[in-house]
Amino acid sequence: MKRLSAILFTIHCSLFTSLAQPAANYYQAADGKKGAELKTALFQIVSPHEVQTYTPGVWDAINSYDIREDGKIWEIYSGISNFTPKTDQDKGEEIDEEGVVYNREHVFPKSWFNETTNVDNYSTNVYPMYTDLHHLFPTDRFANSLRSNYPYGEVGDKVTKQSEGGFSKFGRCTDELGYKNGGLNGRVFEPNDEYKGDLARVYFYMATAYESYKNEKGQERSPKNWKSDMLTSDVYPFFIDWALKMLLRWAQQDPISEKEIKRNEAIYQIQKNRNPFVDYPGLEQYIWGSSMDVAFSYNNYTEPQATGISHLHRMVTHDDAVYNISGQRVDATSLKKGVYIRGGKKFVVK
Repeated sequence: MKRLSAILFTIHCSLFTSLAQPAANYYQAADGKKGAELKTALFQIVSPHEVQTYTPGVWDAINSYDIREDGKIWEIYSGISNFTPKTDQDKGEEIDEEGVVYNREHVFPKSWFNETTNVDNYSTNVYPMYTDLHHLFPTDRFANSLRSNYPYGEVGDKVTKQSEGGFSKFGRCTDELGYKNGGLNGRVFEPNDEYKGDLARVYFYMATAYESYKNEKGQERSPKNWKSDMLTSDVYPFFIDWALKMLLRWAQQDPISEKEIKRNEAIYQIQKNRNPFVDYPGLEQYIWGSSMDVAFSYNNYTEPQATGISHLHRMVTHDDAVYNISGQRVDATSLKKGVYIRGGKKFVVK
């Protein structure tokens, strides 16, 4: 029998706006901007942040807010994890098994920053991105090792490696994704549907927060220096076309959760900046999507119409039937892993 996640939350936009609590006038300077200009205005608001130490700073942070209701670590790559904070964090032992320890994952891989340091000419421990809490998550160490620094994507029929039960997986991408490498479908890591929207919004944040910065050597840098098959190596649009389409779709299909809202608030208290894509549902559409020609309104923000389940909520019948995230009614007795809607609420089958 499949286990339903205990994470049930209403999907009305009012929930998001009532829980997200930026400081007064925090985003006011972005008022009236749109497209690339809006992205730059948001960059000037969220950057710089208060840089944390990697140890113990990042450990202390994730051990304080990435916590499930049962008190265990809320990691994102494994479906079987049951980690006790601090006790089960990675201490460097040789472990090749899922569900044993958790580590700190840069969901936007640090090697993509394309940096070296004066210390050993190899390290990618480059600040300020290296300890930016918005893109650091606790993950099962074994499941994390499956990813390495490969792009996120959607794996085709032939899965090369996967975490227990296929919660996350690695392999060649689907034909439909459109990502090619060396003439073949590119290798990608696919996170679970439950976290695809979360990770898309983190990527939109990273695209926005680092239009320019100084690295730990005092050098002026920008995304023009970064290297990844997901990136254009430019400030805007920042993402390669296949990656941008996928991330916009992920954000639409997996809308903002209460977990993200609480996490954003906790990080704001620590490093004093916010992820605007969590504070404003569908904001990415104003920069890269269907609302690029619409000016952002600080005092009267309007969520773009097609930004996910909050829109789908208005399309499906409010009965006890179950619908997938495309709005299609499905057989509730034989649900596969994924995100569904029942009675106006989102739930996850693991």
